[in-house]
Amino acid sequence: MKFTTEEIAILSAQMDEQLRELRDQEKHLQFGASKSASPIDNEEQILEKQRQQIAENTQEAPDTFLHKYGSQAKDALCKESSELSKQWQKWGDLRNEDVLEKLGSVLLIMGYSGAALHILTVAISVYVIRVGLNAFCEKYC
Repeated sequence: MKFTTEEIAILSAQMDEQLRELRDQEKHLQFGASKSASPIDNEEQILEKQRQQIAENTQEAPDTFLHKYGSQAKDALCKESSELSKQWQKWGDLRNEDVLEKLGSVLLIMGYSGAALHILTVAISVYVIRVGLNAFCEKYC
């Protein structure tokens, strides 16, 4: 699957904006009243926007969908020989364009298209980058 150059630019900008928002939320939580919350509670709170987008566009609970998605995306994400896994191991980061293409392809195979495809691709990409590829794979693949 290939997003157009324009779609990649738009979706990548959306990813960057959401990742900025997450960093800002994390800073706020570090200095705010949520210091007493567990790291898992904080992470779910930080990723609430992405979880809501997943729920709204799939009509499923986020964790239920992410498990389904993880089993479909296992080859693209979790195999050590996958491009994304190699990139993560080498740099500890993933390029937006690579993530969007690979994760969007899985969603397309699962039957998503149009606006839902774009929204879910960004939400899942941000989710994977935020929690880390290895942690995502351990939990959902």
